[in-house]
Parts: sequence; C-alpha cells; structure tokens
Amino acid sequence: MKGTYSALMQSKFFNPAFNSAIFDGPIRIYFAQFHESLALKIYFSLQQKYAQEMARAKEMHRTLDRTVLVMLYPTTESFQLSFDGAEDEAFMMLDGLVDDAVIGISGPFEDEKLPLVLDQVMGVVRSWEQSTAPNSFAQVSI
Repeated sequence: MKGTYSALMQSKFFNPAFNSAIFDGPIRIYFAQFHESLALKIYFSLQQKYAQEMARAKEMHRTLDRTVLVMLYPTTESFQLSFDGAEDEAFMMLDGLVDDAVIGISGPFEDEKLPLVLDQVMGVVRSWEQSTAPNSFAQVSI
C-alpha cells in the first residue's frame, strides 16, 4: 500500500466510526464494531468463492504494492460525505487513493447485494493483471 495509513486517515474516505479492520494482504476492510459480522461475511465469502484468485491477488499485492480498501460506512450520510458524487440510491462507490482502490459501502446491505460487492472487489483485483501502470479510478456509483 503506497498510500500510508496516515494518508487514509487524513482522506475524505476515513470515518471516525471505523474502529475495527480486517487486514489480509491485498484486502483491507474498515468498519464500525457493530458491522463486524458483515465485514467477516465479505472477507470469508471472498476467500471461499475466489480462493485461487485471492491467492493470485496476494502475489500481485506483494509485487505491485496495491490494495483494495473496503469501507463499510455506518450510515448513508457518512457514506455520502465521503463520496461527493454518491446518488441517494447508491449503496456502493469505487474511487482511488494513491494507487489503491477504495470501495465504499453505505451501511449494512441485504444479502442479495453481497455478490455485487464481491464482484467489485474482484474486478479491481483483475484489473491489476491487465496493467502495471498506476491505477486511475473515476468515481463509479453502484
């Protein structure tokens, strides 16, 4: 992660409610303690559904020094403050911080949206294989 932890803490993406995190190589999930079960669901779903791709992602993380930051915002308001272009109905946004991808998620979400979150994370990881140039993320609303 070329963008340091202090850069994240000083960015528009950080929220003081983030008091917990899961760090595993290329994936970092930040959340408020009351979202722990959701964060674990995301993490373990990635490990189970995409085992081989996650192993490859760990290799690329060491080589390219890129990270996917998944931010589980506690409220819709905190999500919208961090992602200026977030539409009212958006529950997930993609943006960048230095060479890292930031996936913001608005509060808890229904189980049927979990595949969209997993696909977004894996889409970022797959993009690493296609280019060794620095990431450039335009805000994308989902």
